[in-house]
Amino acid sequence: MASQQVAVANEPLTLYEKKRDVEGVDPDMTELASLKSPTVIDVLPGTCGEGQTVDTVEHIQTWNNPPIESHYRVTYTVISLCLLARAAGYMISSLLDSELHVRLGRWATIVAGLLLMCVAYSLICWAPPLPVLVISYGLNGINIGTLDAAWNAFVADFQNVNEIMGLMQGMYGVGATISPLISTAMATSGLLWSYYYFILLGLGICITCLNAYSFWGETAAKYLNDHSPGVNEDGESQGRLSEALKNRYTILLALTLFFYMGAEAGIGGWIVTFMVTKRQGDPAKMGAVASGFWVGLTAGRMALGFVTGRIGENTMTTVYLILSIVFELVVWLVPSIVASAVGVAFVGLFFGPVFPTVMIALTRLLPKRLHVAGIGFAAAFGGGGSAVFPIITGAMAESKGVWVLQPLIVALMCTMVAIWVTVPTFEETGLRDRMLGALTGRKRHESEGGRS
Repeated sequence: MASQQVAVANEPLTLYEKKRDVEGVDPDMTELASLKSPTVIDVLPGTCGEGQTVDTVEHIQTWNNPPIESHYRVTYTVISLCLLARAAGYMISSLLDSELHVRLGRWATIVAGLLLMCVAYSLICWAPPLPVLVISYGLNGINIGTLDAAWNAFVADFQNVNEIMGLMQGMYGVGATISPLISTAMATSGLLWSYYYFILLGLGICITCLNAYSFWGETAAKYLNDHSPGVNEDGESQGRLSEALKNRYTILLALTLFFYMGAEAGIGGWIVTFMVTKRQGDPAKMGAVASGFWVGLTAGRMALGFVTGRIGENTMTTVYLILSIVFELVVWLVPSIVASAVGVAFVGLFFGPVFPTVMIALTRLLPKRLHVAGIGFAAAFGGGGSAVFPIITGAMAESKGVWVLQPLIVALMCTMVAIWVTVPTFEETGLRDRMLGALTGRKRHESEGGRS
């Protein structure tokens, strides 16, 4: 594998199709591929421009020329199959999650998901042939979807669920902040890109052991005792997934997560591109802006969970989304590096708590027996957004310019607000209930909910 890396690193690299200054940046993104956070710098010999020869050219990792693409020598479109495979894995898991819990119990389902994760990482860390890489990402999608459903449904039964859910989901932000720093350091030191997955494999093995110990005793019999099956109009037992999909709250909240994860992936993956090409920021420093987004997201999930439950989930999520739109408009419309960087951090702060609150909404609006099926489907459907929208953003940026990122993100957030206000009031404080009731006479939703 090391020899493959050296072969790729020593080949000439043509950065531009037309003659231009080596250090120039095309502000409209019509000729220069956009940067993806974090920035990876390689020094490669080659030529740049007709008749202009340089000994070394600074190669900046781009959205359509990441290390994976250079390694496999394929286009970004082909590499995007990994994202689509992960989304497909998510959807497959949504079909299996509830049945796995019923037949195997929570312990076996979680351990199986973690073992599958270890298998996926053990394949990726050796930089396998491209078809195997795509399959590995598909397996990773299955295990992530399985664990999303299992862990979120488990935490939903806790007291102080907003705080606990926020802390759990906040750890995702911690990983998203730290991981790029580690992988970038490894790549710039000359290590093969796939070696980073050895770290993930080691962590996966540790997490598997911890979960196997923690959930011991969560058998199928215990799960069935705690989650009795539903019945149809004829008194016959019906499938939990089919029942969950017939519930309009599952669909509404799945759509919310679809747009949420699309916006999150768009900001996290493209903000450095925007800062370099539209704000003329230093590529070596703009990675900190993306880190600011993930730090803000982590802080928002961990800290604002203590606010959300006390004021009301419906009310505060509406406030969070509106504030996210306001700061996204600052990033879009204020032509300042500082204003954009601060705006991105505040977008992360207020946008981050939306995901755990949607999970809580599912557990409040659905009967307890449908928690795993409903959460599994919503998380899987949302995972599709994280795969689809970065591809859409890439295609739009290449044809129209990277400026399209900000109006697209604003549109996704506005769509989320439009969906969220149709979700029935489920907050225990009744603040939004009283506000809506005073204006429309609308009453609070009553369900079997997650507290039954």
